Amino acid sequence: MRQMSLLANHITIAVTVYNRRQFIKQAVASALNQSVPVRVIVVEDCGPDPTLESFVKAEFGSRIDYIRNSARRGLFGNWNACLEYCRTEWVTILHDDDFLAPDFIEAMIELEAASPGCALYFGSVLLVNERGEPLPERDNRTVQGRWMKRGLLDILYLPFGFPGHLFRVSDAGALGGFRKTSFLCGDWEMWAKLIVFGGAAQSSRVIAFNRFHEGWDRGTNQIVSSGRHIPTTLVQHKRILALLPKACKIGFNRTEYFRLNPLSIRFLLRHGASLRPRLLAYHVRLLLVSRPPHLQYALFQKITRIGGVGFVKWASKLWRRMNAIAT
Repeated sequence: MRQMSLLANHITIAVTVYNRRQFIKQAVASALNQSVPVRVIVVEDCGPDPTLESFVKAEFGSRIDYIRNSARRGLFGNWNACLEYCRTEWVTILHDDDFLAPDFIEAMIELEAASPGCALYFGSVLLVNERGEPLPERDNRTVQGRWMKRGLLDILYLPFGFPGHLFRVSDAGALGGFRKTSFLCGDWEMWAKLIVFGGAAQSSRVIAFNRFHEGWDRGTNQIVSSGRHIPTTLVQHKRILALLPKACKIGFNRTEYFRLNPLSIRFLLRHGASLRPRLLAYHVRLLLVSRPPHLQYALFQKITRIGGVGFVKWASKLWRRMNAIAT
C-alpha cells in the first residue's frame, strides 16, 4: 500500500555522473544541503576517470552512497540504474552539471500535500551558463498561482525543464523504465507516460537549475550537431499524440508543427555544411514549411526556395568561415 503523504524519508536524490569533475561538487552539495534532508546516492556510469569516486568521497564521505556501474549503460540506461539502486519509494534524478535549490524537497512535499495522488511532481527551472549565471531563455508555460495540475497537452511540443522532477520508482518501473535508445527524449517520454498513469502537478517555485554548455563535445550538443535532434523530437511528438485520449485526439501534422515551431535558421547556418546530404535536404524541407517569425527569416526562406539545398550549404560554409568554425 502506498503512503498517504510524502515524507523526507520516502525520497532519494540520485546524482548521475560520468566525467564532469568541475561541476560535480556543486551538484552533490545542492542535493545534500536541502532544508529538508533526504538520502543522496551518486551513480557513476563507468566513466573514464578512475579517480572520480575517490574525488567525490573525499569531499562528501559517508553523507553519500557512491555506486559505479560495471559497464557503460548510456544516459537513460544510467537513469534506469538509479531506479534499480534506489531504496526509497520516490526518486529525483540530477545530472552532475545541474543543481537544485535548497528548498527543492520542501517544495515537493508542499506540492504533494496540495495535490495528492499524482505520479509526477516538479517545479520551475532556470537555465544557467557554465558559470551558473541565469540565461534569458525560459519556459513560456506559466504556473497560475502557487501550483497547478499539468496534462499531456502541456508537454506535447516541449518537455518540462530538467532537473527537479520527483516520481515513484515503482511507477517508472511499471511503465518500462526510461527508453535507452531515445537520445534526448527519454525524460520527455517518461513524464508524458507518468501524466497518463497518474497525473502531474507543478509548483511555481524555482527549484532547480539547468546548465547550458557551449562546447560541441558534449553528448547533447553532438546529437544536435548531427541533425538527429529534430527527427527524434518529431518521433517523440507522435508518441505523445498516441497517448492522448480519443476525446481530444490530434492528428500529426508536420506542416502545422513547423508553422508553430519554425526551424532555426541559425541551426542550418551552424551545421548545414556538415550534415549528411539526406539530413540536410530533410531540414531544408522543414525550413520551407515553417512560418516566418520575422522578415529576415522570410527572406532566407524565399532565397532557399530558389537556390535549394545548394544555397543553404553555401550559406552555411560562408557563415562558418566568417565565424571561424571548422568544417
